[in-house]
Amino acid sequence: MARRSILSIAAVAALALSLLRASLAPAFAGSAGQQLAVRGSRVALAAEKRFEVFVTNPSVGARTRMMISPSMTCAEIVERGRKELGFDQPWIKNEDFKLYKAEDESTPLKGSVADNEMKPWGPDGTELHLIFQP
Repeated sequence: MARRSILSIAAVAALALSLLRASLAPAFAGSAGQQLAVRGSRVALAAEKRFEVFVTNPSVGARTRMMISPSMTCAEIVERGRKELGFDQPWIKNEDFKLYKAEDESTPLKGSVADNEMKPWGPDGTELHLIFQP
């Protein structure tokens, strides 16, 4: 008889604990929706200012994705691209790397992102080639 009362007390305690835990936990539908709405607005705001391009070194096939802004210069893209692709040895100058659009490697890019009409990555987005030409 004592064994049944101990089991029933343990079962009631477990049930009470699970109900308490469930009542203190945030509601699934309410908290997740609020977080997504806040995150979505921040992402939309950031997307207006920055966008993604691919930077590739065709000679070795190294490739990286990079978030850039319209005010960023091509020299800054070269510097970041060298670091992200692993070509940032101190004895090589940034000026030894040239930046080209993938469609036209005849003219190096200079100036800012806005000056070169770069588009966000997608089917017709911008891919840049970072080529070592001392």
